[in-house]
Amino acid sequence: MSVQRILAIAVIFITGAAGWAILGAVNQVRSVDTSSALESAVRSLWGAPVTQSAPRFTVEVPGSNRRREVLPASNRILVDLRLEQRRKGLLWYPTFVSHFDGSYAITNEEPVTQKLRIHFPLPSTSATYEGFGVWLDGEPQRSELDTAEGVRLVLELAPGQTRSLRVAYRTRGLGTWRYRPAPGSGRIRGLDMTVTTDFAAVDFPEGSLSPMSLQATDGGTRLVWQAADLITRQSVAIAMPVKVNPGPLAARMTFFAPVCLLFFFVLISAIAILQGVSIHPMHYLFVTAGFFAFHLLFAYLVDQVNVHLAFAIASVTSVGLVIAYLRAALGVGFPWRVAALGQMFYLVLFSYSFFLEGMTGLTVTIGSVLTLAVLMSLTARLDWNRVLGPSA
Repeated sequence: MSVQRILAIAVIFITGAAGWAILGAVNQVRSVDTSSALESAVRSLWGAPVTQSAPRFTVEVPGSNRRREVLPASNRILVDLRLEQRRKGLLWYPTFVSHFDGSYAITNEEPVTQKLRIHFPLPSTSATYEGFGVWLDGEPQRSELDTAEGVRLVLELAPGQTRSLRVAYRTRGLGTWRYRPAPGSGRIRGLDMTVTTDFAAVDFPEGSLSPMSLQATDGGTRLVWQAADLITRQSVAIAMPVKVNPGPLAARMTFFAPVCLLFFFVLISAIAILQGVSIHPMHYLFVTAGFFAFHLLFAYLVDQVNVHLAFAIASVTSVGLVIAYLRAALGVGFPWRVAALGQMFYLVLFSYSFFLEGMTGLTVTIGSVLTLAVLMSLTARLDWNRVLGPSA
């Protein structure tokens, strides 16, 4: 193999890398750059992330205009989260339906009757609420509701008397559900919160309070937070699982494509040297086009079909194009089966590792080490002066 051929192959590789860079940028424009507009559309239909703040209980301080906080003696909260993945364009959005049911017991520990003011804020002024209900001591309360103001009640408590407040509703949200302690001391007495989900891949946003127990259920998860007397600034939060987004996935695969092609070029170059097969730079050019067909086809198929089906179609098409061409161009004596395995490994397996979060780097590392080991073993006794000589 002459230096001129090596330079020609390098030019072909650089040209292919430039084409992938352009295609990757197009994929980003089609997906990430339009995500804000798409997310706004999803929020208008399904609502924003849900943050329910704890209710505030206050009483007047005698002889002043100030009010002081009264802590509930118990906080019993039941939440049910039902995931509903929604797709807009090339992106999936984790929407959900949450059913909230909170019960609070308030005890007057003072020796005099107190007038208690209750404020239960709602997660959002623009959200929709179904099955909304408020109960005092088990009796339903009939009153108009202002979503901006939430629930405001006034009641009297005799010395030592305990009264209960219960609020329940269903609403829709996007991405995360959160329960925030009331501002002030951040103290919660008698916490008993249970969150059930219909999905197993439960995640917790940074800075949130971990559950005291987590139990797998039939197709979901049951999470429990319990404490007799808890002081915390952290909120209870659940992040919905996110499906693989085909747009960003296609962009990442495309930007990574030159690495796959480089490994394959090394493979077929090694085959050419060891088998004494003359591979012209034009052959490398058509191989590059066959690899490019995989990413081009995948990028536009994910608009129409399931992302895994799109990957399978693109893989079969690209491997078929490249191997059929190498057999036709270099003859049946060329070890096309080895080339097919190489393309399956370097293109298909490397690309599929992007479906598995955090596995791409490990996959490429293992592939690099295995390739190096095989090449070192096969070329250890090769006379490189003859191979790279001026007459080669």
